[in-house]
Amino acid sequence: MQKAITYSCILIANDNVMFKIEKKVNKAILTIYGYVGGYYMDFRAVVTALDAIKREGYKHLDFHFHTYGGDVFDGNLIYLFLAMWEYEMDIYIDGVAASMGAIIATAGKKPPIIAENGFMMIHSPTGSVHGNKKQLIQGAKLLGSMEKNFTRKLADMTGKDEAFVSKWFDGVDYWFDADEAISLGLAREKFDPKSKITLTKEELNTLGAKGVYDRFTDLTQNSNHKSIMDKEKVIKKFNLQGVTAQSTEEEIENAIQAKIDAPRAEAEAEAINQLVGAAISEKKITEAQRAHYTDIGKAIGKDKLKATFEQMKAYEPITGSLKGGASGAAGGGDDNWKWDDFQAKAPEVLSEMPKKDPERFKNLYKEKYGKLPD
Repeated sequence: MQKAITYSCILIANDNVMFKIEKKVNKAILTIYGYVGGYYMDFRAVVTALDAIKREGYKHLDFHFHTYGGDVFDGNLIYLFLAMWEYEMDIYIDGVAASMGAIIATAGKKPPIIAENGFMMIHSPTGSVHGNKKQLIQGAKLLGSMEKNFTRKLADMTGKDEAFVSKWFDGVDYWFDADEAISLGLAREKFDPKSKITLTKEELNTLGAKGVYDRFTDLTQNSNHKSIMDKEKVIKKFNLQGVTAQSTEEEIENAIQAKIDAPRAEAEAEAINQLVGAAISEKKITEAQRAHYTDIGKAIGKDKLKATFEQMKAYEPITGSLKGGASGAAGGGDDNWKWDDFQAKAPEVLSEMPKKDPERFKNLYKEKYGKLPD
């Protein structure tokens, strides 16, 4: 029997979720239970763990997971990082690999190993789009592209042709127990289950993916989640700042999460800078407004900032809009203008409004963003 020789660190093990790293004599074990893209099965957490395992020099990885699905983009990145593991890797389904989890299960060079009482579930990707006809069509095309991508991955793993696999994407949830998954090439063998849960086929569709996932509560309840964290090793492995061996486990967990979240914050800031720069290049705003729109982006996020810029037109001098008697800001015709009207038609007036008409600026800002400007 193998014994741990470095450390066994359970970072999270409660509420039927888990994030655990174990390092044995000749292999590392990464166990993650939760929602794909959530706090625990986030692609940043996965890549951070894989980097730490690789730095330790391990060339064999066992990846155990249990999920009811989640975000496609996070799931694809998790798939990518696992697929890029250049050494030996075995993927284990400890309970359920549903929806995006079934796609993550294809990341290994070999089909996964599934618990004797485990399940896989495959269905069409879903999403929602709000917008005009073109945006709705683009959303449908994106879902179609996702479906094709999933079909190829499953066909490659199972050895079935894409026509056969595509039948699993007809809008119905397709549940497979361990034996069925093996017969279809979705898994290669079974292992003795960590959970005592047993479910019938009738219960699967009644409960749904989340309900089935939640039934496997003993996966975390039976875990040794009271293991003592080797704080010095964790701090060193993750290169944590601002914590010491005297810090609480919660403080160290928060430091790890902050390290995981840092790339996301940096990427968000960079995206906002690029959006503002592009708007300046397209003459939708002026260079003098860069800092102002950067602050707005930080407040509302890059997606809403992008939507704001998409609605704006390139700036034309207000005098040009007055030709032929048309009303504009300079001609007193802006009494009923909203924030977006000023952005599209007279951004220089909006830029000067905090000084010239601060009360109106506050009202327009609050109407647009739901709060007063800082």
